[in-house]
Amino acid sequence: MLTIHLTPKSSNAKTGPIAVTTSDARTCPKTCPFYDGGGCYAASGPLKLHWDKVTKGERGGSWLDLQDSIAAAKLKPGSLLRHNQAGDLPQDGSGYIQSETVGYLSTIFTAAKLRAFTYTHHVQNEHNLTIVKRCNQEGFTVNLSCDSETQAAKRHREGFPSVCVVPEGDQRRSWELDGVKFQTCPAQLKEGITCQSCQLCSKTLADRDCVVAFRAHGNGSRKVSERIGA
Repeated sequence: MLTIHLTPKSSNAKTGPIAVTTSDARTCPKTCPFYDGGGCYAASGPLKLHWDKVTKGERGGSWLDLQDSIAAAKLKPGSLLRHNQAGDLPQDGSGYIQSETVGYLSTIFTAAKLRAFTYTHHVQNEHNLTIVKRCNQEGFTVNLSCDSETQAAKRHREGFPSVCVVPEGDQRRSWELDGVKFQTCPAQLKEGITCQSCQLCSKTLADRDCVVAFRAHGNGSRKVSERIGA
């Protein structure tokens, strides 16, 4: 059974004191370039310790328990929720997102009137893109984590909120590629900005005109930079 854990008020300096969830590591696609020693930011430090406990079932509960956890936390309507500070959308083991489970997540986030957002690195096939598009239409912002700036620009033009990673030493703040604007994560440009204060990634393309770029960070930043051609 895959497990998920809700933290009603995160102590993570990057997110700020918002609600966050952590999903079982088995939700992550093996096709992710940062998988299994590839430099994933969540694969080290205190977050890794927490993530391991969730994956082992020592913290959290089933997907069906999440609704009760949200209700017990008494999260305020309209508040921000970062889904998956670690982990990805639930999958069937072969790279296909579980439509029913993700639909359930979208429904409970909407019912609680939360401004939920997340990222997914699952393969961008027709099945998965259809589910992502539906979530975004329902108000659950799912950003496509793209493997290159070119791919991110393409998905943005197709109407998907998209993000990508750039090398840790990249000094660009904003730029354009193929007619698409890119914006480096504001929290990486100015001290004191958090997900709570920024909220850029929680916006759908109706309110956001750019791809968000993240400079490689964390203990695996060098590996990530190497993988993306730094």
